[in-house]
Amino acid sequence: MDADALRSFWATVRRELDEVPMDAEAELVQPEPVPLTQTWKLTLTGLDDVKTRAYLTLPATGDGRPLPAVVFTPGYGGNTAHAAMVSLCYYKRLALLTVYPRGQGESEEYWRVPEGETKLTMGLEGPETQYYRAAYADCMRGIDYLCTREEIDAERIGVIGMSQGGGLSLATASLDPRVKCAVAHEPFLCNYPIAMETATTGPYLELINRFANDPAGRAQALETLAWFDPLSLAQFITCPTFVSIGLADTTCPPETIRPVYAQISSFKGLIEIPGAGHAWAYIYRDFDDLWLSRFL
Repeated sequence: MDADALRSFWATVRRELDEVPMDAEAELVQPEPVPLTQTWKLTLTGLDDVKTRAYLTLPATGDGRPLPAVVFTPGYGGNTAHAAMVSLCYYKRLALLTVYPRGQGESEEYWRVPEGETKLTMGLEGPETQYYRAAYADCMRGIDYLCTREEIDAERIGVIGMSQGGGLSLATASLDPRVKCAVAHEPFLCNYPIAMETATTGPYLELINRFANDPAGRAQALETLAWFDPLSLAQFITCPTFVSIGLADTTCPPETIRPVYAQISSFKGLIEIPGAGHAWAYIYRDFDDLWLSRFL
């Protein structure tokens, strides 16, 4: 895909987001569900004035200096607990912002994917209506919010996630230069043409099943999704980026991820785990700690 066209498209999205007041609301969660931390329940406003839910968790004690922060996003199901990565706060002294893009997790309270559609199949007639246009902007809105907090060092913001969260991390790192570090485990949303040929489980089947007997619709869908594919966007990543692949993953097959990794020109790291399917591997925690500690 033409790089200039991509830049222009996403610059327009950024301008539109800038025109929407964030109208942030923050409520301290009491009692604190995780010891040694403080958590705020947030409501943020993004594109089309749609509200989303996020949670900001900070270490409960410190020396008063601004903290590095990590943005965590959920898998495709959208309901990953906001405390899933909270150990980064009390072990690594990082701030953690869990963002639920529109229609996911608690953000369903404010907006839902239209009936009969999914996040993948919504708006495939053109990039202006596809779900991930606004969802990526919701992730950037989370970074906007972090930059308003005096507890946060705006020069040390990272992104992390697995599956859809990994794809969102790659996309956010591509589109937002404020991201200084990215970790993407078994990333989803990558390399749709190959995904539709190789995935045998998981959400890509939504596209495979819809367009099994509709070649023209399939071609249009892939043309639209290219605007959101990390395979197209990864050329813009400038921060250190770590990627993991499960070699037995049938939901996000290795063939979908390797070409995306190849497009990243910044400092990068990769682990491929033999026999691993689409699931959290305990070893990922070690790589998270090493990568985030080094670059944030």
